[in-house]
Amino acid sequence: MPWRLTDRVERLEKNGGACMSSWREVEAWLSGGYDGRVAVASHRGKFSSSVIENTALACLLALDEGADLVELDVVRTRDGVLVGHHDKTMNRLFHLDRPISGCTWKELEELPLYNYVGEIGTVGLDPLSRILESLKGRSFLALDRCWDCWEQVYALVREKEMIGQSLFKFYIENEAACRFAEAHPDALFVPMVREPETLEWVERLRGTVRVPALEILPEAPDDPIFQPEVFEWLHSRGIKVWCNSLSLAKRLVYGGGYDDLKALRFGGGESWGVLAEKGVDIIQTDWPYEAKQYLASIGRSL
Repeated sequence: MPWRLTDRVERLEKNGGACMSSWREVEAWLSGGYDGRVAVASHRGKFSSSVIENTALACLLALDEGADLVELDVVRTRDGVLVGHHDKTMNRLFHLDRPISGCTWKELEELPLYNYVGEIGTVGLDPLSRILESLKGRSFLALDRCWDCWEQVYALVREKEMIGQSLFKFYIENEAACRFAEAHPDALFVPMVREPETLEWVERLRGTVRVPALEILPEAPDDPIFQPEVFEWLHSRGIKVWCNSLSLAKRLVYGGGYDDLKALRFGGGESWGVLAEKGVDIIQTDWPYEAKQYLASIGRSL
């Protein structure tokens, strides 16, 4: 019998992944106070080789590895189809120097897509509708990089009856995003913040907007946004602290330097454990299974 995406869904429903939490459990936890437990958010799903990031399969694999949430990037094609994709151009996956917005969905389906070993693969990108259908009733998802098409994304999420399962991420300096958040009180939002001075903007936003979590963006251990008083300020207001531990490039530093590569080379205590001790509630990682297992080993897993 040929392998099907639905096989992965059925397996996930049967065994619950690697101790992953149900989205209802995550929902209850997000609305509660700080309890020391840490949720694992999988960055673009779990991807490697010919499993492409930001696809339904990548998201389901992440859940199967124990992720509690899945982070997803969304863009729009020239003919208005919402697609899972991160980069500004198609260079990395398609070897084409143009944005997804320059192609129709049909053109995208017909273009060769290069996998992570530089070969033309057998699968392509997924429309957001397919990704949502695969995750409905299974996981929280954090929608990122879709600020220029939020209304359409929101409409589709609402059509799929998944508003309660979705988090919309945006930089707090993005005034248009703040206005969008204020106009959609039924949705959940995660502002991204680099400087403590902008926390007062978050406080004003919370008057009309549901903010269960906030992403901090520290590049070094001594960054002001990475200090105990910031964690105390957020936790005292019932806001979960979200932090990346990604190891994407030398020029990109996440988690104050306590990143995935450090955890994999020297042990989880040198990275994920430090973030947990500092008070991070949600760690976004490219290694959901390893992070989940480490957090479980120290009694901090959700």
